[in-house]
Amino acid sequence: MKRIGILQTAFLGDTVLIAEMIGKIKQLYGEEAQIHIILRKGIESIFEHDPRISTISIFDKRGREKGFIGLLRAIRRVRRLKLNVIFAVHRSLRSTIIARLSGARKVIGFKTASMSFLFSKRVPREGDHEVIKNHRLLEALDKRFIDIPPERSKPYVLYPPKTTPRKDLSDVESNSFIVIAPGSKWHTKRWTLSGYIELTNRILKSYVYRVFLTGDKDDIKYSDDIASGTASTKRLVDLTGKLNLHELFYLLSKARLVVTNDSAPQHIAVGLGIPVVVIFGPTVKELGFYPYSNKAVVVENKSVKCRPCGLHGHKKCPKDTHECMTGITPIEVFEAMENLL
Repeated sequence: MKRIGILQTAFLGDTVLIAEMIGKIKQLYGEEAQIHIILRKGIESIFEHDPRISTISIFDKRGREKGFIGLLRAIRRVRRLKLNVIFAVHRSLRSTIIARLSGARKVIGFKTASMSFLFSKRVPREGDHEVIKNHRLLEALDKRFIDIPPERSKPYVLYPPKTTPRKDLSDVESNSFIVIAPGSKWHTKRWTLSGYIELTNRILKSYVYRVFLTGDKDDIKYSDDIASGTASTKRLVDLTGKLNLHELFYLLSKARLVVTNDSAPQHIAVGLGIPVVVIFGPTVKELGFYPYSNKAVVVENKSVKCRPCGLHGHKKCPKDTHECMTGITPIEVFEAMENLL
């Protein structure tokens, strides 16, 4: 029995993408492999319903396991898994140390990771998408993974909950709807308020679908403004700041289509097999985080020469124009949606 660990303690969107590694490990090894994943606290419900995973360990790096003593606790917990191999997907110093001291005979990570000389195998971080880069780690373990590369026509799979106790989501299976996730931690990644308002009005006017607005607590004001500018109707439901991750996965898994910025909901939608329209502004597909699916459309303003202005965008446009987003029209996004509906 191969006991394989995957250590990824980054944010939600990055962590979703290790689902591709999980799927390929099971494809090659089947029941010969046990998969143990180590994630940051708060996002473990991503894989809560995944039958391919043996255990989920939590690294509370912002709380109980912050600092040196906390790191030792995390290392002891990982050592109890008795892993044969561990993949250090995250490239931080703490991840490198946990992986090196995990007790695994093979420790595989990226050359660009902090103190990567501690790995038993160091892998170039190459590929035009994050799932391809992560697949290089698998190839370093077993060359047979080269023959089963990631495919956009068959993207990674996520397992959502089958039910939810929330009464306001009780009828989503019987009513078609579109999800709009307009927020982002990085404000320049948000498409314009006027754009989202016009798009929402156009959807409600053109289709009988309901529209759900989603996001975390930091997005509440933005969603409130969108809802305030939209024609009053019971078909617009604002759930921003009201759903936990478990409930968000359930909602997205039932959607007809998802519209979002370059943020985690695009990667969740792909893993759930839901068509997605993604609006890219300060970031570009070449950074490797575009939706890895043939059922996806990226809308972007390619005429803006200063793109990308950073890996994550900024709180405020460095040029005070935000033209990478203001130059994208509601009709462009709406037409992209129509191509997928």
